[in-house]
Amino acid sequence: MCGLGKASTLGLDGEFLARVRGQVDAWSAHGALAELVALFGGELPRGAGLQARLALLDEFSEVWDSRGRARALSGEPVQCQDAGGGARWLIPHADLPAGQLETITELARQLGLTTESRPRGTAFDHILVIGTGRYSNLLRARWARELTAGRQIGHIVLAAASRQLLRSEDDAVAFCAPGARTEFELLAAAAADAFGLDTRQAARHARERVDNPQRDQMVWRFDADSNNLGVPVTLLEAPSPDPDNRRATSADTFTFTARTLGMHGSTCLLVTGQPFVPYQNFDALRTLALPFGIDVETVGFGIDRYDGLAELDLQHPAKLLQEVRSTIRAARTLLERVEACERMVGAQH
Repeated sequence: MCGLGKASTLGLDGEFLARVRGQVDAWSAHGALAELVALFGGELPRGAGLQARLALLDEFSEVWDSRGRARALSGEPVQCQDAGGGARWLIPHADLPAGQLETITELARQLGLTTESRPRGTAFDHILVIGTGRYSNLLRARWARELTAGRQIGHIVLAAASRQLLRSEDDAVAFCAPGARTEFELLAAAAADAFGLDTRQAARHARERVDNPQRDQMVWRFDADSNNLGVPVTLLEAPSPDPDNRRATSADTFTFTARTLGMHGSTCLLVTGQPFVPYQNFDALRTLALPFGIDVETVGFGIDRYDGLAELDLQHPAKLLQEVRSTIRAARTLLERVEACERMVGAQH
């Protein structure tokens, strides 16, 4: 489904699809990406079409897939993308010369993975923060709070994936949400910190229920009087569509949130950390803009905000390379959806 049945009201027409295609083309043809590929011994053929370019990039980017290698070496059944040492925060430092590491960081900066980005818009129906691991929930929620200043916001939404927290998060959990067992509780604590909400009842409910990891779901609403911004806030927990094999991805969380809250045709500011902006933006275009007609803008806080946290939280070059791979794969999936929508537009005309 691409949402084109409402093209006249939601703007999902050929012109919009061309703009989305243009975003994918511009990012994947960026000179910094070609330089990264060359730095690791690869080469993109000149003149390759967008689809072929993304396929070649996807295949080549396996060299940057630290998470996949960790899972393969663990031998554990994959019940979560983070299983077997595959969590993003467990990616080890790259064993490369200092000069090459500096080059990677600079090229990642050029690709939009390191430096803070701020919204162009001044009014949004929704600010959306999706859950993550360790301290990043707190950083995302605080950044979202900062971005409300001077902007008209209709609704603040924080959505976590249904997953149990990992042992490698224990130190961050002890600081951010002592006793928390799930990502929902960690994100609820971040919401309390950033927006002054009383989330104790929601957290208590999550802790007292019988855990059904990767299948659990919850919707917890706070009215405008619950915080000093005077804006309604919703906390959600999103189940996985394939709970026997994995937790909900960011794309799954986007879809669950949009359907649950009826976000069709709205405007949305997606707030994350900058290393995740390119890939989450492509995922949001695929899962929010195309099916629901949501006008999405994605921004992130700079990687300097991880300074002073634990070593696991620092955004070093190997982590940035992993996010380049995530962006390539998100771009490829988005292009497939765009092409399906283009065929539908063509059939309508």
